[in-house]
Amino acid sequence: MTSFYHRVRQVFNGTSAINAKIKYIVMGISIALIHFFFTIAFYSFHVTLLFYYNMAITLFYSYVSAVVVKKERYESIFILAFIEILFHSSMASILLGWNWGFMIYTMALIPVSFYLTYTLPYFKGSVFVPITASAIVCICYISIRAVTNHITSMYAGSQLDGISTFFYYFNTMVALGMQIFCSILFALEIRYMKRQLEEENRTLCEIASHDPLTHLLNRRSMNTYLKSALENNAGQQPFCFILADIDNFKNVNDTYGHDCGDEVLIAVAGVISGNVREKDRVCRWGGEEILILLQADMETAVQAANRIRRAIAGTVVKYKEKEVSVTITMGISQYKPGETIRSMMDEADQNLYYGKKHGKNQVVTSDSNSDTE
Repeated sequence: MTSFYHRVRQVFNGTSAINAKIKYIVMGISIALIHFFFTIAFYSFHVTLLFYYNMAITLFYSYVSAVVVKKERYESIFILAFIEILFHSSMASILLGWNWGFMIYTMALIPVSFYLTYTLPYFKGSVFVPITASAIVCICYISIRAVTNHITSMYAGSQLDGISTFFYYFNTMVALGMQIFCSILFALEIRYMKRQLEEENRTLCEIASHDPLTHLLNRRSMNTYLKSALENNAGQQPFCFILADIDNFKNVNDTYGHDCGDEVLIAVAGVISGNVREKDRVCRWGGEEILILLQADMETAVQAANRIRRAIAGTVVKYKEKEVSVTITMGISQYKPGETIRSMMDEADQNLYYGKKHGKNQVVTSDSNSDTE
């Protein structure tokens, strides 16, 4: 019971799709019960033709719910049910009279047709089928209305005239119930599809803006943050670029293979991401270079860079029973009024190059040749 309640909540929250089999079983059973009611009623009123017809159709919908639905023949179920409801409504109206309200069911077929054909993959969301179904319903509705105006129903003037009002209201309520039920299902399915579309859009945005290997920002998306930091800066919020490069990365690839190199990149990216704040940005700038946009002044940036450097130096990447040690060198530049992104990148790159030439595994700024702990 708890599992069923949880499933229903998921459907209403839009996190789970409506189960097609359950939907069509419920529909089939509901229509079978309505026809069973008509079977008993027409038997009691000695309306022989409608009694036998409804008894047969009750068995038909019971069979559909028990057997056909399990075979997932939903398109066939929709077409057969559409024809059956149209035929039964027309026949009952001719035999009993227009004022019994059986043709109201045909009007309910219009929104139901749009809903069911929209959700059935076979129809591929085409509006041709429901529009055609609607046209057939309208033609049938007008035709039966014209026929009943010019003929006298078989049971006119009998004791059944007194209960026609009851059936009119009953049929009206059932037809409205059909429309409300399908409208609720339609709304739930739209909510689910909307949620799925939003999830897919988020996934696509993630793919478009992040490096597939390290899951860091890619260069294109990082440029957006760099430009934003520059444009929004009025000298009040200092920020720094930290350009990092994995030491001896080519030797790792040559010695252990590119798969090992990928594992090293992933490990380094994870360490860096775990040592910056949420408002900072980390990007795989190219190859084994990683760029960090740090919302801080130079002193804080140096402390953060050294913390990252030490964490990476203490990291051992295991690959095929081998242990690979990793170090990283970083060059830092801080924004100064009038600077451009290119000039900041050049400064960070020059400091990185200096660190590479003078021992590696260090943090370098323009104010000092090296800053190593």
